[in-house]
Order: sequence, then structure tokens, then C-alpha cells
Amino acid sequence: MPTYRSACPYDCPEGCSLLVETDGKRITAVTGDPANPYTNGWVCAKLRNLPQAVNSPERILTPLRRTGKKGEGKFAPITWEAAVEEIASRWKELMARYGPETILPYSYAGTMGAVHRNCGEGFFRALGASELVRTLCSSGKSAGWERVMGASCDLAPWDAAESDFILLWSTNVPATRAHLAPILRQAKAKGARVLLIDVYENPSAALADESILVRPGSDGALALSMLQVLDEAGLTDEGYLSAHTTGWGALRATLGRWTPEETESITGLTPETVRALALAYGRAKAPCIVLGSGFSRSGNGGEATRAIAALPAAVGAWAKRGGGTYGVCSSPSLVDKSLVKLPRLSRPGTQRVNINQLGPALAGEGVKTPIHSLYVYHSNPAAVTSHQNAVLRGLEREDLFTVVHERYLTDTAKYADIILPAPYMVETEDLYTPYGYRQIQYVKPVIDPPGAVKGNWQVFSLLARAMGLDDPHFSRSVGDLCREMVEKSPYLTAEQKERVLAGEPVVLDAPFPLPVGTEDGKIRLAHPAPITWYPPHGGPEPFRLVCAPAVHTLNSSFNEIGALTALRGEMAVRMNAADAAALGLSHGDRAVLSNELGEMTCAVVLDRAVASGTVVAEGVYPGKNTVNCLTHPRLSDLGEATTMNDNRVWVRRAGT
Repeated sequence: MPTYRSACPYDCPEGCSLLVETDGKRITAVTGDPANPYTNGWVCAKLRNLPQAVNSPERILTPLRRTGKKGEGKFAPITWEAAVEEIASRWKELMARYGPETILPYSYAGTMGAVHRNCGEGFFRALGASELVRTLCSSGKSAGWERVMGASCDLAPWDAAESDFILLWSTNVPATRAHLAPILRQAKAKGARVLLIDVYENPSAALADESILVRPGSDGALALSMLQVLDEAGLTDEGYLSAHTTGWGALRATLGRWTPEETESITGLTPETVRALALAYGRAKAPCIVLGSGFSRSGNGGEATRAIAALPAAVGAWAKRGGGTYGVCSSPSLVDKSLVKLPRLSRPGTQRVNINQLGPALAGEGVKTPIHSLYVYHSNPAAVTSHQNAVLRGLEREDLFTVVHERYLTDTAKYADIILPAPYMVETEDLYTPYGYRQIQYVKPVIDPPGAVKGNWQVFSLLARAMGLDDPHFSRSVGDLCREMVEKSPYLTAEQKERVLAGEPVVLDAPFPLPVGTEDGKIRLAHPAPITWYPPHGGPEPFRLVCAPAVHTLNSSFNEIGALTALRGEMAVRMNAADAAALGLSHGDRAVLSNELGEMTCAVVLDRAVASGTVVAEGVYPGKNTVNCLTHPRLSDLGEATTMNDNRVWVRRAGT
């Protein structure tokens, strides 16, 4: 059967280039494209199982109107004309009564395509709707990095092969950076030592020589303690610090209170462990930190990022091939997505709603204009958003007109008044620029969309006409938008632009040494003040809850693929074995996790080491009373980010 090029659209830094086999009507297989040296002909099980989802008889193939109660999941088919007319009519009525800010869009990263992910922002700006602040994932980490490094990007993944000491810090390589694994093995074959730093032995432990388990929310204190040891041992690179940083003197003056003895009660690590870690890092020729995002999803996540980002500067790692960090800002924005986001249409003073605070916003908290319509696309807030019970209460409101653009009857779609059928990436045209390395790929549909399925751009163009928006932007084609973004890219040569528009995956090397993207070209170690640490959120509950990625699914994506959910298994919590024993819990028992927001019942799993006082829930499961019923809508110190890993819970045996 013939194969065609495509690209993975999911929220993963890998950005795999794909070869899709088709019989002309259905896709029959998905493999990796060897033309992309990072994908290198291999893709994860999630993508290999994609045909099961694309070809499923359970897909939504026509617009639907609700016929039952909200959440009941009962709908009847309608035409696109009827759906668009009803949406436009309801919106015009609500806008006349409350103003356009009564409409709230909700989307995140169900697709990473430059057009289909971002085009809704332009439409809703033109409409004057409330602005969604999309800080669901790692914006706290990004904000902390920016305080230190400005607009700098860090290493490419293959640069790690040149490192002799690699810290996998709060990252689950098999789940989120699977193609990094062979690079780590290359480094180890050349003598590199690899350590995992996390709150539990995540699957990356299989790639590491040693695992160091820290308490949740203590990563910044650990980094500051490492800096103190490096300074005391004379392992800082004073020449590099003098030439390439500002604020080292101010930061250095604070390090006396971050000795390993002082931080032991914070991190749970012995002074000997911290000293050994710091000395190994400082004595390495080219130390590399592969930095995940889990640690930053805390009330102190921005400051923690600042502290970790100071480590490579302190030892001059950026001046050494393979030294520095990978995973913070690995790819610049190769194209200007403002072409579809339309910031020119922004209106001063527009109501802003943080994506993490949807539940409170639907209840009228923190908004000046009440939300009476919600438009959800490539996202599933009923499952993935903090304070799940508040979100569900909001979705149950009869006075909330909810439209969901979706492929399956997800938890959110069950609460919709109108459902619009959505495509998979093999049925769409788009431009992909993954955030894990410098790569770009333009793709065309491999097969035609089934039934009456339409992509985001088609839908927003229809709604723009129905709402009377006369901006010519909404009459353009996806291909025109993709071509203009490519042609205007300052990062691509003319030859590379031709290759991109021909459908080839184009991979760019990271420059060495990496330029520092601050105003004066220097790394900032005391901007606007020296880096510090403060405790995560407290509470009476004895356990800290951490929400970790699952290997076989991605947030709530792929829940529609039975082969993958079977591999993932039932909803579970990982615990420290001694903590479980103290509660009378054994492997396989049922436990209840609870706090003032809700409670979740799940299995107990004791097959991996977990830091004392910590419970870890992997993956996002469908249904009510899942892990996000326990996560607060509080925001981080920097970046207005989620604090999903900064919550406390009680744990008890189910039935007691």
C-alpha cells in the first residue's frame, strides 16, 4: 500500500515525522519517517495504534444536538447549517444581553499544528470574547527560565551525547522524550554517568545509574544547596561567571543558608547525598541537565526553575560541548504564529480567564462578566483541568451554552449542547514546529475526513461568516497561511523553505555556543532579586500528591484506544512502601485519596520507590472523581501556571 508523509500533532516535545500507510480510504499503519534523524524511523506505541482510533466506528461524524440532560450523553444528528445557525443565534442573543466577553473559548494542545491549534485565538479576538490564559502545562518553568536566560533556547537533544554527566531532573523519558533514550545510551557508552532526580523512580530509572528521590516542592532548595557546595568547594567557574553573568555576587551572598545540613529537612536528602551530587556535577567536564516540567507545577515552580538554571552558569557548562540544559526552551518559534492568532485584534481590558481556574470562573468567581457560553476545541477540561468537581458543576449549568468540537464522546462532550465533528491530523493540512528541537514540517491530508468532519479553520471560517465578521483573513485557506508562515521565517534558508513546502521534515542544528537571549547577552542570577526558595502549599493532610505522565497515554488523549488503556491499567496511586505499611495498605489494595475538594478511589501500587510522604498518580483517566478532583486551581509564583503537583491529601483504605 502507498505511504505518505505526516507529522505527530500531540503535545509532546518529540514532534515525530511519520509515514502513514493507506488504502485510499482508511489508514492501515503508522511508522516513523527515517528522513527525520531524530524520529529515525521509530514512533511510540501511541502513534502505532492510531489507526484504531482514526478508523473507529465510535467517532463522531456529524454535528449533534443534545436531547438529554447535561452529562447524560444523549444527542441527535443535525446538519452543519443547523449547527452553525444555532450557535450564531445563541451567541448573538447572549452578546446583546451580556456583551461578547460572556463567551469563553477553551483549548490547549490537543493539536500542535500552527494553524489548527492557534486559529481560534484570532476568531475569538475578532468576536471580542473573553481571553483564555493558556498556562496549563509548563509556563511556570518558562517564566523562571526567562528571568535567568531571557529568550535563550537550550541544547538540542543529540547534544546530550557529548555530555559526561547527565541529570534527568523531573523528567520521564519513556513517556515524554522516548527518542532521547538512545542518545543517553550513546553517552553512557562513552563513559557518561546518568542520574535521575525525581519524587519517585519513574520509568527513566531504567536509563539511570542512580536515582535520587526528593520531596515534592523541594527542587529549588536542592539546587541552591548544590550551588552552596560548588561555591564552598571552589568548583565554580569564576572566569565564566565574570564574563557571562550578572548578579553572581548577590546570589553567592545568600548561599550560606542553603547548606546541605540546612536543606535536609526540606529535601529529605542526607548532606552526604547532596554533597556527592554537587561535587560530581561540578567536576564533570560537560554536565547536562535534562529538565522536565513536573517540579515546576508547584507554588514555587518559577523560583525552582531559576535555581536549577543557575547551575550550568555556575560551572561554565554552556561553554562546553554537551554542557547546559535540554528541555526548557529547546526550539525557537521557527514561524510567526501571530498570522493566525491575530494579536492586532486584541482589545484593551478584555476579560482574562486562567485555564486552570475554569471551575471558579464558571461559578462567577474572578470574572466581571459572567460566562454564559463555552466553546471547547482540542481539549477536554472535564478531565484535565484542576478542581474537577467545580468544572463539572459549571458544565451542568442549564444557562451555559456549550459547544464542543471533538472526535469522540469525551467527558466534556457529554455536557455539550452542540457537538461538532473534528478530524485527526491525517485528515488535515497544517504546519508543525515541535518544541523539543529545531524542526519544521508541512503536511497535507493523507485521507479525506470521514462523514461531515471539519477542522478548526473550516469551522471558525463558517462561524466568522455567520457572526458577520468581514475580515478577509477568514476567507484564506490553510495552505495560504502555512506558506506565508514558512516564507516569512527568518530561521530558514531559501533552500530549506523549498524543502519544507515540499513536505520534507527539516531539522536545524542548535548553534554552539548558544547565544544568551537577554538584553546584554548575560545570564541573570539576581534578576530582579537573588534566587530563593520558599515552601510549597501547606495543609493538614499528611501526603503530597504528584500528578505524573503515563507512558501509554498522553493526558486524556488516546483514552479512545483500548489497546493503550489496557496497557496503562486501572487508575492507581504509587506510595512509599513504609508509608503504605503504616496505613495497613499492601500492593493491589484499594485506597481513597481525599482533601477538601473531593476524593478518588484507586488501586495501591508499590512496585517503584517513592519519596516518603508522597503519593503519585500517573495519567488522566475518564470519569468523575479522578485525580483532578484533588488539585487546586491555585497559580504558581511565576507564569500564572498550574500547581497540580502542589496539593496535599489524606490516604485511607477503601471502605473505612
